[in-house]
Amino acid sequence: MTEPHLTVLPAGPMRTCIVTGEEGAPQTMIRFVVGPEGDVVPDLARQLPGRGMWVRAERSALERAVEKKLFSKAARAPVKASAELVERVERLLLERVLADLGRARRAGRAVAGFVKVEQMIGRGQAGLLVVADEADGDGLQKLRATGLPLEKLGDAAALGGIFGREQAVYVAVARDDAGGAFIQRISAGASRWRGFRLNGAG
Repeated sequence: MTEPHLTVLPAGPMRTCIVTGEEGAPQTMIRFVVGPEGDVVPDLARQLPGRGMWVRAERSALERAVEKKLFSKAARAPVKASAELVERVERLLLERVLADLGRARRAGRAVAGFVKVEQMIGRGQAGLLVVADEADGDGLQKLRATGLPLEKLGDAAALGGIFGREQAVYVAVARDDAGGAFIQRISAGASRWRGFRLNGAG
């Protein structure tokens, strides 16, 4: 007796990238809308009114959309996609995940500084490690050796600003509890920012 063929359905609605023509889940793309002034506006939260135009969450794809004027084609009208749009999206992606990290800190769920990070790990409370681009050498190797999930996110100044200090290279986020799913949001946001940043044209 042969087993019945199972069709795997996508989990939720799919969107089509205006650059590649490929379909993908909304989480793998960035939504844009046309603003009141006829300019292209990124809608990372996917909540702005208007017809959405979707681009794969990759720097190279967005660069092509701007260069080839694909937003005007998708909108069927002349729209303005500024040369700074790519940099703006990268900055917004980073700001979103830093905001989530800030919420974790205010909830008492995140600490900065290698000693505090080691202490949280030692107590078995750490669920996610976040390091700045400057992280290197023994400190980074020690954290990797813990086997805990580790994300690179921004530079030491950006992380430091979250904790009210000039710089922070090493951060730990406590395991999620009923108070909020910080780890999932921070990890997903960091991966999304890094994926966009690394998929460049050059």
